[in-house]
Amino acid sequence: MRSSLLLVLLCFAWDPGARAQEANIRFLTQAEARSALTDGEARAYYARMQLGEMRAKTGLALQNMSLAEARERVREVYGQSTLDFSPEEQAMLREAITSLQTRLRERAPVYARTPWSFIKVAATIEGGLPHTRGDSIVLSDAGLAQVLSARTHKAFTQHLWNLLVHEQTHVLQRRDAERFAQLYTQVFGFRHVVLESAPPWLTVRNVVNPDGPDQDWAFPDGEGETRRWLLPEIQLRTLEAPHMPEDFVLIATPVQAHGGVWQYLDRTAPAAPLQLTEFSFFAKFPIRDELFHPNEIAAGLLAALLTDYGQENPDAMLWEQTRQWSIQGLR
Repeated sequence: MRSSLLLVLLCFAWDPGARAQEANIRFLTQAEARSALTDGEARAYYARMQLGEMRAKTGLALQNMSLAEARERVREVYGQSTLDFSPEEQAMLREAITSLQTRLRERAPVYARTPWSFIKVAATIEGGLPHTRGDSIVLSDAGLAQVLSARTHKAFTQHLWNLLVHEQTHVLQRRDAERFAQLYTQVFGFRHVVLESAPPWLTVRNVVNPDGPDQDWAFPDGEGETRRWLLPEIQLRTLEAPHMPEDFVLIATPVQAHGGVWQYLDRTAPAAPLQLTEFSFFAKFPIRDELFHPNEIAAGLLAALLTDYGQENPDAMLWEQTRQWSIQGLR
């Protein structure tokens, strides 16, 4: 009996098919994380930042600096914020992902095939909020401490599953944007546009979403000849000492096609920018958070569907429409 059991275990250990079912999980060291946040393609993130946004995301004053100098300083600060994961944090995340894998293989095989990569940073950047960079999920020390302290909560596992699937959705969106484009256009109703350069009044208050690098998604308002198209935007309420996310506001900016390029209609700042939440287009979405980008809407809906946690307004039609898309879209 002992010999038979040993043989079974050895066969499992060496069976490529069995090992393929295991999750591929990697925790970047502090040095690896620093490179992932600051080198190579990561530099493009800082090249898009404006002074107000950098102040909000780091708490730095950045006084008496040119925009280029401030961007380089912020890049250094992001690199210096990286940390090593503790054994307890690694064990918690491994256990959650391992328990999630069976569900993902059944409901969304592309998630089960995708490696998991994690970066740990101090909560002094990006408001301490979870986000992604490249192929990695970025978690803050404060956020991890909160999750660890909630382990005795009844819904702890599903809550953590939801967070992980939400962020891993952003990894997949970056890896395979075309996979999700059909969801954004045919199910959600967004339209991808090629935009001219933004006017200065928009640029100076702009906030770059690390989980939505392509911000050129417009939504419709009205029908027929009266239909117009608008862009959802994250803007800063103040530029001097902004806080993330308290000083973020969601606005909509009208755009129109001009040849093969879309133009902003408001080249000068309007007296009262249009508030995103005022548009009926967003009423169909059964989640109320992060409606400023189709990437975020998709991550919220898919995380709730795949984990059975966080499904607000369960009778909303968009749940079933998203579920039907996922059957083929997430194979």
